[in-house]
Amino acid sequence: MKTYKYFIGALMLGLTSCSDSFIDIAPQSYITEAVFFSNTAELNTALNACYAGMRAPAAEEWKFTELRSDNTAMNQIATTSVDNIFFLSYDAFFVGTNDTNLKNFWYYTYVNIKNNNILLDKMNVNYNGTAVVYGGNSINASAADIKDVASQACFLRAYHYFNLVRLFGDVFLVHEPVTRSDASILNRADQASVYNLIIADLQSSIANGNAAKYANITAANAGKANVWAAKALLAKVYLTLGRKAESLALTTDIIANSGYDLETTASRVYATTNELNKEILFTIRYKTGNIGLGSPFTSDFAPNATTGGVTVSGNQGDNAPTVELYNSFNATDGRRAFVAQSADISLPRKLYYTKFHAAQTVKYDSEFDFPIIRYADVLLMYAEAAGKGDANSLIYMNKIRTRATGLTSLVASNIDTDAKFNLALANERRWEFAGENQRWYDLLRYSTTLSTINVVDVMRQHLIIDMQPLLYSFYTDNAANVTPAILTSRVNANSMLLPIPQIELDTNNTITITQNAGYN
Repeated sequence: MKTYKYFIGALMLGLTSCSDSFIDIAPQSYITEAVFFSNTAELNTALNACYAGMRAPAAEEWKFTELRSDNTAMNQIATTSVDNIFFLSYDAFFVGTNDTNLKNFWYYTYVNIKNNNILLDKMNVNYNGTAVVYGGNSINASAADIKDVASQACFLRAYHYFNLVRLFGDVFLVHEPVTRSDASILNRADQASVYNLIIADLQSSIANGNAAKYANITAANAGKANVWAAKALLAKVYLTLGRKAESLALTTDIIANSGYDLETTASRVYATTNELNKEILFTIRYKTGNIGLGSPFTSDFAPNATTGGVTVSGNQGDNAPTVELYNSFNATDGRRAFVAQSADISLPRKLYYTKFHAAQTVKYDSEFDFPIIRYADVLLMYAEAAGKGDANSLIYMNKIRTRATGLTSLVASNIDTDAKFNLALANERRWEFAGENQRWYDLLRYSTTLSTINVVDVMRQHLIIDMQPLLYSFYTDNAANVTPAILTSRVNANSMLLPIPQIELDTNNTITITQNAGYN
């Protein structure tokens, strides 16, 4: 039996890269540590590899965020293909410890953590358990260039760990290159330790990154993680930890000083002719052209080959919005058009997301970038941190409603209790970010920030409303005689976390690695 863990297999790989624009540069493959990281140009090529490394886990993430939430549902209920059985398990809270997609998400996330760790280590930028510190180095690069590259690498590492800790709880905390012998005795770190690294990384990114306002961002820096992206991500980290005052200070700063703003219409946020617009603080970038840099989401989410009057190659019909989500929109809300109905009446789930939908001739080759942090998120985080007693909370919520078109403004007298305010805010976030991998993380966080909203209650209600009677028969046929009562009972405190991939427990005979509660 191997004496090192599966995630260390990711961390021990040699650096390879697929450049990101960054994404218009030819891929640099099989770059080894022995001959690289010697000057600024090479550091930036390695950094581009780290940006490109975000795409692989992103291709899996929606399965464990959107599909597990009340936004979307298992679509192809008439098939028993392996992929669809996996999707069923996420939708119905039967996630298996040997699940392939789970293992891939975990593996690819640690691959990119490894990439960032190597890059930071080569610049002698290290986490000492409290803060990120800069040491001396012999690289042919200026101190300013080192800070620029390191600030971005710290942001990317923090982003990955933030996803891991929210989805899995205690995870392996690796912040520097490790040997196999070191890996064999490394166990899962508690969530507090993981959050300490995330905060230190983002604080370092803020201290050393590019603080140019949106209008002053140069072409060379467009799309890169900057101070404002780091502040926004840290604001969400603080919200998740219940540190509202610190989150409020960061969002206030971004609103006042960053130069970012809402786009004039919601559709302009996602337009491929308007990429890196003033609302996008950070996004995962894609490029069409059959060069291996295209987005997979148009193929994944299109329910049939001809949808919305255009032809989509490789349509999968996955991640279907729920009828519950569609019906939750006000009929006049312009954002409801992002949850459209297919013309194919034979489909059991006819709804699909139009945010990432366009004609496509090559499978997994869409142009759409995938937003991670938008200015709308900053406004709503402010409201979540400040609460109903702050006048700006209502102003910022209404700015987003006004941009959505067709909606009347919220008035304080209609959301005069915590429960009403919390529901109004949660709904705005749900409608604004549907399909963007936000809803599940939001529901988890609300137990800390919006005490009247509980993720277990929301998800049980979702299964009752949206899943029966259409899907119960399929669950019964494919998930060991599932009844409505059994299905809803699967949603509990333990199932809020995903299981650690079983291979992590099985391939280490040096130490015992525990599984998350509720998984065998």
